[in-house]
Amino acid sequence: MKTKRTYSLMLVGVMALVPVTRAVDQIVTTDTTSTGAGSLTAAINALRDGDRIVFHIPPNTGEVHYIQTPPNGYPLITKNNITIDGYTQSGASPNTNSIHAPNNAALRIVLTSTNGNALSMQTACETSWGSAIPNLGYGDDEQAVLGFFHATNAEIKGLVIQSTPTTSTSITAGDCKSICFAANSFENGGGQCENWHISGCWFAVNPVTKQVAYCADGTTVATPTICIASYRTRNAVGGNEPDWNYNQPGTIGVAARSANPRAEFNVFVTGYGFDSEGKNYRVCGNFYNVLPDGITAADITVLNDGAQMGDGYFEVGRNNSGVTFGTDGDGVNDADEGNICGPFANLAGAAVYTYSANNLQKNMVIAGNYFNADINGKPFVTTDTLGKVLHSAVNSGTYRFGSDFNGVSDDLEGNLVFNQRLFDFDTSWPTNAAWLSMRGNSMTNASTPSLTQPPFGDGYDGAAAGLNTYSQFIDTAGPNGAVDLVPVIGTGTTATSLSGVCGKPLSAPYTNLVVDLYEADATMPSVPQGKRWIASFTDNSAADSNAAVGAFTFSTAGLGLKSGMPLTIAVTYTSSSRPIIESITRAGNQTTISLTNDIDGACGILQSSTVSGTYTNIAAAVNGSATFTDSSSPSSFYRAKGPASVGQTAPFSAVYTIP
Repeated sequence: MKTKRTYSLMLVGVMALVPVTRAVDQIVTTDTTSTGAGSLTAAINALRDGDRIVFHIPPNTGEVHYIQTPPNGYPLITKNNITIDGYTQSGASPNTNSIHAPNNAALRIVLTSTNGNALSMQTACETSWGSAIPNLGYGDDEQAVLGFFHATNAEIKGLVIQSTPTTSTSITAGDCKSICFAANSFENGGGQCENWHISGCWFAVNPVTKQVAYCADGTTVATPTICIASYRTRNAVGGNEPDWNYNQPGTIGVAARSANPRAEFNVFVTGYGFDSEGKNYRVCGNFYNVLPDGITAADITVLNDGAQMGDGYFEVGRNNSGVTFGTDGDGVNDADEGNICGPFANLAGAAVYTYSANNLQKNMVIAGNYFNADINGKPFVTTDTLGKVLHSAVNSGTYRFGSDFNGVSDDLEGNLVFNQRLFDFDTSWPTNAAWLSMRGNSMTNASTPSLTQPPFGDGYDGAAAGLNTYSQFIDTAGPNGAVDLVPVIGTGTTATSLSGVCGKPLSAPYTNLVVDLYEADATMPSVPQGKRWIASFTDNSAADSNAAVGAFTFSTAGLGLKSGMPLTIAVTYTSSSRPIIESITRAGNQTTISLTNDIDGACGILQSSTVSGTYTNIAAAVNGSATFTDSSSPSSFYRAKGPASVGQTAPFSAVYTIP
């Protein structure tokens, strides 16, 4: 007994000598000084892992507080699990409306570099590390309002960001890239800013009037050159992957399976919303060049005479795999994950801009978005073809534009497009090298009216027409030069029966031919496109009464087809293979599933509490594995499904009008 008591006392004594560090709130109490007690600078300097920066600036009666960036910028943030929370200021509150309603957030903290001050990223990162980083992703002329260096799980929410496009430090002047994430090289330990999240923030919006914010000259929009940047860092010797370290994954807007998605919508007035290198980025639930009312466009190609136009809303290069722009289709929050994208004038800019992916662009998803349309689905600009949706897609890439029709949120995954050029593909790649599944979208005037070619296909060279754009993802002579891939609606089609012909199956595993029926855009008969998806059918399925491969007859009774309705079809060549679950392991509430799959891309993981029960989508497996939090049941059953998204869609048929 004496021995046991002595042991207990010794244990207590040892524990008393171990300091216990708990996460705390670092409080900003002043907007009148950029440094010193109570300043944002002081709060950043005091950060420890897990801390939160909060704002309690008096008089705490709901005023908007403008915090000017100090000379040479704020300190670089290098701590992990940091949150900067603008909603903590009195009078601030997050948005509660859907993505298809006005954004009603009340923001009260403005971080502003309209004074021209910022942080030079290269010197800041190398000073923090203690030596040069030869292939750091940033130079000193790339400057931040908030800079992060190998700081994991950073969260920034409820702030307004304003800036001049160009800022300067004591080192040099350069482009303001207001929120910057920087990685170290693998040779230096490979620290990266993984799992960053920017939500509920407004860029270049006046939080009082909810109109465009301007600099002091009244002409320059108070938006940085680039709103958010995330670049790779390479090893000193250089080389290709795997020697590139990315700040991934990262999220702009609604996080996967968020508990409060509507609080996470961002509003951007920008010529260049996000510039990045990497993969596994999510861009979900944002207004791009649409003001908080959801119906007023802020066209940066018109504001300030277009001087602040950049590459577009979202740019990613080098790898690009696993990128989602819009709805992820997992059955959770899908109605609030699409982006509302405003217009570009004169073919300037692109909503999604990709580049130099080195054959590493797999499973990019663009789904559930409005392009050149307001929250009510009405076009901002009703004539002419304006900006591009997807720019410079690359060789061997796999893309899904629209729905995967896997039975989960299919009606939410189609994109709505008005008066836009859909795609231009990198002309250095051979025709048919990229695979693009394009299903369930609603498109009106989705290519330049003067073109005689479809909005994609035929290897069309727009440069010859002075358009500086290309569309050569598929050659309608067929991948082997033997089969015509453009489907044809048969003359016997009526309101109750659809017949026609399409190409033959491609090589395994792309042996399914899925026929999508659309109401056509009657204003574009020479450039056919689907204005409204109606139904899908599979060639040689039980529903097909024509036994010939590549020829079909389907009943359309009950679909509401009427005499005089213009129709068009597109055929997608999809995989007949199915993913196979190889192993399931469990650690705490984390489940890891490994599988094999013949097709590049994501597979849905479905779960049920009983083997014969109803299975619901719980996660996505990419590159053969999925790890997810799974605490809903002590025993679970799993299935892998998909990816129905992978395939190649041939151009639309000529418009057929029901007699």
